[in-house]
Amino acid sequence: MKNKFLLSLLLLVVLEVAAQDKDTYFITPKNDTIIQKDGVDYLIQLFKINRSQEKIQNKKINFSFFPTDARNAGERVLVSSFNATFLLGDKSNTNNSTIYLIPYISFNKQYGIELYPTIWLKENSWNFVGEYFALNFPQDTWGLGGNTPESNETLVDGKQIRFHQNILKGIFPNLAVGLGYQFDQHYELQIKDSNINTDNPEFPEATTGKSISSGLSLPIVYDNRKNIINPQRGFYSSFTYLYNSPALGSDNKWQSVFLDVRKYFSIPYARSVLGFRSYYWSIVSGKVPYFDLPSTRSEPITGMSSRGIQKNRYRSNAMLFFESEYRFNITQNGFVGGVLFANTTSASEYATQHFKHWQPAIGTGVRLKFNKYTKVNVALDFGISKDYASVYLNIGEAF
Repeated sequence: MKNKFLLSLLLLVVLEVAAQDKDTYFITPKNDTIIQKDGVDYLIQLFKINRSQEKIQNKKINFSFFPTDARNAGERVLVSSFNATFLLGDKSNTNNSTIYLIPYISFNKQYGIELYPTIWLKENSWNFVGEYFALNFPQDTWGLGGNTPESNETLVDGKQIRFHQNILKGIFPNLAVGLGYQFDQHYELQIKDSNINTDNPEFPEATTGKSISSGLSLPIVYDNRKNIINPQRGFYSSFTYLYNSPALGSDNKWQSVFLDVRKYFSIPYARSVLGFRSYYWSIVSGKVPYFDLPSTRSEPITGMSSRGIQKNRYRSNAMLFFESEYRFNITQNGFVGGVLFANTTSASEYATQHFKHWQPAIGTGVRLKFNKYTKVNVALDFGISKDYASVYLNIGEAF
């Protein structure tokens, strides 16, 4: 029996998920009861594993392992995502904590390891949010501005180390403020295939081959979502001010702000969710290293944005983003679902920070219920824009 259990975990590439939600059935408009199904249910059925729902439901911690997209990876990448979900208090007043560990290697010399912990203590009294990675990361860039031509594509080789840690204290229900430290180092930078001006004064790393940003962050977060992994309803907003200084080891003195807003509407009878998200990311003052400037799919947020837009395709000193997504069930038992999404991104004109050009993208996706207690899904999305299309594989929702 033990061997069957281990085999089943390997085949689904998953270990059981912690139970935090007892809503394991649907009531139809005709008052019929439909029991939800998830991947663990089908594994138990397929391999005849002797595990009761009660034991699965009462697990305090879960580990998962699944192929997924690395947030910082490019094309043709092999990725595995290790995820742990657990609860450090009562589910009525404490959010789920999550840790993602993502090691990856690609066919174009990209490899690295990423770690994303989000820890909530009892009654959401403290929140610890981190982002750490070490990457060997050849990447393409197209220069600055909101409408750079495809012909500007330039390959830059290099490595990166990141250490971001915020510590927030809950001061009112759903509201927390805190202090953090952010360190980003790019080194061994080398232009491999240039179609932009390497003497560009906004890209001094082309000659120095390195940059360091080091500074303090001041985050404020309001979050009344009950399930941060797959929100069914609620509101989330965060504001972060970042101050980098040579006194802290930074090459230059510069400041930035980042505002992220998300709203979710539950549609009970349709068993669906309508979600909206927007962010504003801007450099306030100072000289910012080229690869620390705002760019698509490099936002300092949880989740995934700009699906359908190539990573780093647009870069400038300010960015504005809007997205909406409709999430719905396909099968009655909730195992298979789908999403429709649309988003638009604008990188400012570098000299003025005015938003002149908008880059829209649309897409659709399939959801497989990973665990019905935490509502974690395996997500497969397809996004497309005017000059790019891509498939995204992930555990959890984009936002």
